[in-house]
Amino acid sequence: MNLKKISLSRRTVVRRIEMMANDIKTTLTVRMAGFESFYIALDESTDLSDTAQLAIFIQGVDKEFTVTKELLALQPLKGTTTGEDIFIEVQKVFTSFGLPWSKLIGVCTDGAPFMVGLRKGFIGILNEKATELNVQKDDLIVLHCIIQQQNLCSKSI
Repeated sequence: MNLKKISLSRRTVVRRIEMMANDIKTTLTVRMAGFESFYIALDESTDLSDTAQLAIFIQGVDKEFTVTKELLALQPLKGTTTGEDIFIEVQKVFTSFGLPWSKLIGVCTDGAPFMVGLRKGFIGILNEKATELNVQKDDLIVLHCIIQQQNLCSKSI
């Protein structure tokens, strides 16, 4: 059987996983380059090793109205989890994927103060920096607690 000939050494497996990850990132980057607009959903939680993880989801639409929904990134947050920390990580991800802030039309978060706070939360910082980032803050849709409400509804059914 041909499966017996496949190398499963540690280096080979790592190399193949890295190749698949790069392929997925390239495919997603190409798809996102065609977005007319997009929104992000942010959720922060702590993993088993007590490291805060920021999940960044993206949903965008292109000229043909093709909708793409993906987990964009899972960013570990070392130290604190302030609104500024969240903003910096989102900015890194946007830069990494070449996402223009000008096409951002919405943000969905949980209701935590470091996400929705008007001064020091992610949303407050985004509003403060909207002009320099070319974000249309008057048209920006900000939703919170959608993820938790969905979870609660599914548990009660």
